[in-house]
Amino acid sequence: MGGVGTRKNKSTFTDKPILLDLGLVKLNLSKNMYSSPLDFASDLQLVFENAMLYNPKTDEVHGMAYQLLSYFEMLFRPIQAKLPTNQRVN
Repeated sequence: MGGVGTRKNKSTFTDKPILLDLGLVKLNLSKNMYSSPLDFASDLQLVFENAMLYNPKTDEVHGMAYQLLSYFEMLFRPIQAKLPTNQRVN
């Protein structure tokens, strides 16, 4: 992805592109591109985190991203609990 920044937040760089969106997550999922549930969860969380980072707290996009992230994390907890301990997010 030439020319695409890789900034996750203001102080942390990651190998995930900023242009990651729900469409790309869906495409990656449909093509079995995720090697583990944690890889999927990481990308989905990054989408919501970026939406909150790049939209002010007063913007409805920020609020919706926060709600979706919270809901996803609640739903993902039981899945994560079933993973081997070395694959869990702390």
